[in-house]
Amino acid sequence: MKQDVDDKYPTTLGHTIKFGKKSHPESARFSPDGQFLVSCSVDGFIEVWDHISGKLKKDLQYQAEESFMMHDDAVLCIDFSRDSEMLASGSQDGKIKVWRIRNGQCLRRLENAHSQGVTSVVFSRDGSQLLSTSFDGTARIHGIKNGKLLKEFVTTDCLQTFKPPPPLRGGDASVNSVHLSPKNPDHVIVCNKTSSIYLMTLQGQVVKSFSSGKREGGDFVAACISPKGEWIYCVGEDKNLYCFSHQSGKLEHLMKVHEKDVIGICHHPHRNLVATYGEDCTMKLWKP
Repeated sequence: MKQDVDDKYPTTLGHTIKFGKKSHPESARFSPDGQFLVSCSVDGFIEVWDHISGKLKKDLQYQAEESFMMHDDAVLCIDFSRDSEMLASGSQDGKIKVWRIRNGQCLRRLENAHSQGVTSVVFSRDGSQLLSTSFDGTARIHGIKNGKLLKEFVTTDCLQTFKPPPPLRGGDASVNSVHLSPKNPDHVIVCNKTSSIYLMTLQGQVVKSFSSGKREGGDFVAACISPKGEWIYCVGEDKNLYCFSHQSGKLEHLMKVHEKDVIGICHHPHRNLVATYGEDCTMKLWKP
């Protein structure tokens, strides 16, 4: 529960968490209180890790008894409630489950949340609702207590649409992730599949860009921001981690983090600790 005073970028490998040969993590998240690091995998398992030791948290009784939280299909996304008590997970078969992290109990099953794979889940501030997006092209809000579909965003008013700049090679680039800036509530960090990541206003204007400097092979696949917003971290298709200074816009550090394609990255909420995960069936913890 300690809090680091200064934001510092990672330079050293702390732990390597190995998964099965036919399994790799599709997503990972730290809990808002910083106690848990959770991964979800293509084999359907959801596992809770001790980020200090790099091992499974065996003080959770259900994990000690090898009774894991899981889905029947690959789990693509997870998210914590703000109080770190609940975990939501979405799977390839369009199902969503809500769990009690302390005892592994499944509180709610949404069997028909989407017609295709669930790509993201986010709790509302009070933890009573869940927003999900899917490969089926819809965004939906579900009530957790009754499990009912409350709203579908195909039928609601869109307030603003904007596009980050296209890649130099032309065409369009898919948006991988969008992150609210801790430094300015009117700014977002947009990571699309190009060699640049963009700080943009909610009206779509580019405030600043951060580039890998590569014309080929350096497209970014995922990104995250440090808790105080001083650093922007991107992982690229070249298997490298790029550490950009928010203030100067410069690339301050570059290092290779995986042997095969990197899938994603997440940051501890108040420690200088970054987790990356990839198709080499590992999740790695990096520290200054």
